[in-house]
Amino acid sequence: MKKVLFAFAAMMALAACSNKQTAVTTQEDNRNVVTFEVARNYFVRNDLDILPECPKITSEETFYRIFGMATTMGDDGQPTEIDFDRQFVLAIVMPLTDFETEITPMKVEERGNSLLYTFEVKRGEEQSYSMQPASIIILDRKYENKDVVLVSEQEVNYFPAIDRYLTEQLGKQYAEGEHCVSIHNIVAVDEEKADDILVWGDFWVFNYNLVGDTLKCISGGAHPGLMHIQQTAKGYEVKGFEQVEDGDQFLPTARMIFADKYDAFQAVNSDEKRREKLRAQGLSSYVKSHHLAATMYQDYGWEAVKLER
Repeated sequence: MKKVLFAFAAMMALAACSNKQTAVTTQEDNRNVVTFEVARNYFVRNDLDILPECPKITSEETFYRIFGMATTMGDDGQPTEIDFDRQFVLAIVMPLTDFETEITPMKVEERGNSLLYTFEVKRGEEQSYSMQPASIIILDRKYENKDVVLVSEQEVNYFPAIDRYLTEQLGKQYAEGEHCVSIHNIVAVDEEKADDILVWGDFWVFNYNLVGDTLKCISGGAHPGLMHIQQTAKGYEVKGFEQVEDGDQFLPTARMIFADKYDAFQAVNSDEKRREKLRAQGLSSYVKSHHLAATMYQDYGWEAVKLER
């Protein structure tokens, strides 16, 4: 069973690898393997408002709105040259995380009018700083008009499905606000079955009203448990949620749902400092992506907290 321990946050920074794929063309189910080069020494700009929705970048102007160059010492210290007259790139940018994360491009295959881009995401130990995983590969311009299909999309795509479920389903259980924002502190993931991806976590949802420059929290709460996620023709969606109950049933249901992950859940659930850090990061990302004028957020009876910019 494939299990991954990690925590999820929503922001931005980067590391990109090197290596050039050997030029190989084979035929397998009408798929031709496409040569690409992995770009190195680029970083995600810290003024990027939202994550790119499409991995394909065909212009220099768009590329440098997302990435900056990082020159280092040594023979390989210069950023990989990209000639947008002859080339374009596929860039995967993931949310900010405190866990060591590496995106490894595996292969690109041409199939009819599509490019199938297979990549692997590996997560390691928790770090004392945040990073933004990203990967950039360079392709010949002749493939520019192909539709791009990300084959290993779980890490990129099913977290938005969790956000939709939290805000659209659970957020409605509370007093309504102008803005509904969710956070999730992930305990473990099991991706063994594509039609039933299991995500254990401590999930929270908050409703806010924008008053002046302050997001004021009017309602919200915690919903720890196990989400069941499946991939459909329209993308990922939450198909079920086993939720820990309240009151005297909290511990029995938490032990049942989290099972051998219960101790990890307890550590996550009791870490209020980390939860508030995730909420602050999530709110900052929400404010940027929705172009709000908010500079602070505030819980009832507490002083306002300045948002990270």
